[in-house]
Amino acid sequence: MKLLLYIACGILTCIFPPDLFCQAQQGSTTWKDHLFTAYFQKSSGWIAGDGAYSIPMGNGFSLWTFGDSHIDDLDTVSQTTPCLFQVRNAVFTMDQQYPAHTKTYTGNRKQPSYFSLGSNNHYWFWPGCGYANGDSVYVFLNRLHKTAAGGMWGFESVDSSYIAAMPKKDLSTIRYRLLAAKNGIVFTNALVKEYNGTCYLYGIKNNGMGNDLFVARFHAGAIDQPWEYYTGSGWSRDIARVQKIHSEFTSSFNVCKIRNKYVLITTAFSVGCDQGKEIFTAVSDHPYGPFTNRQAVWMLDDTLQGHYPFFYIANAHPQFSDKNALLITYCINGYDRCVSTCNHGRMNPDHYRPKAIRVPYKRIDPGL
Repeated sequence: MKLLLYIACGILTCIFPPDLFCQAQQGSTTWKDHLFTAYFQKSSGWIAGDGAYSIPMGNGFSLWTFGDSHIDDLDTVSQTTPCLFQVRNAVFTMDQQYPAHTKTYTGNRKQPSYFSLGSNNHYWFWPGCGYANGDSVYVFLNRLHKTAAGGMWGFESVDSSYIAAMPKKDLSTIRYRLLAAKNGIVFTNALVKEYNGTCYLYGIKNNGMGNDLFVARFHAGAIDQPWEYYTGSGWSRDIARVQKIHSEFTSSFNVCKIRNKYVLITTAFSVGCDQGKEIFTAVSDHPYGPFTNRQAVWMLDDTLQGHYPFFYIANAHPQFSDKNALLITYCINGYDRCVSTCNHGRMNPDHYRPKAIRVPYKRIDPGL
């Protein structure tokens, strides 16, 4: 019989069976963090969605950004939501010492999505990574629009991404800044901010058989100045000289820095149920790679009637990690085509909520 142990993990508490705890202490086994996963099981405010990028704000709080989301639509009796989300994006702040304490921010009644620009609802933003500097928080936005194809995949990115800037003390005030075209690269996947203020920003571009990963850099206090792009041998302000630093079939890429290593996190290819199931890590001594020692560190356990979900976006959250293990979230988006999860217009929101795991640093790289 498995007992649940409450183990102090820095400022957090992790729940997992004792056999996994013993293995995790040895630095070998990834485990599901059921308690952190439960922080996304809310009954008011943000209810469900995907994305789950976290941005340390430097004041004891983190800003979490989400894409398509459900807001305040949970029926507490049936514990279900409508099958269709209402907003294209949302954010909430989370107290890093007491992660159960969150506050949701959305737009207004006329435009309920938190990030919005203009009145044409055929265009929208999916927020990604970001950073805090001084008294402001900056979020990188992928702008999308509907295509004639329609259906689940009837959308595409527009090569005119934006940055949203918000004062930490008033997140309801948003200033939008248009970025120059980036040669089709969407720079929203990850950001590593060094102690000296240098920011490494990661983005992807489809290559026809998967996606290529690229990196740009700028100083946190000079985001308006020209960025530099890694060329394969150095840095240049000319976007035309940028070179990919990694390629995989997936569209889920994330990078974080743990001690002296840059950790790349990707997922198996998945665009539907019972497809890819693994989360991978690889490491480098440099922000631009090469990333080596690629290995699977987690296989999904979120089965329903024996089927695996459509899953994507595995993101690291170092500010919520402890001295031994990295917190990673990933998103699931139902089991349709394998199991019908929308019944009479209602669904279980857990089928569209992030899940959390802890990956021991030693599992990622023996040198960590």
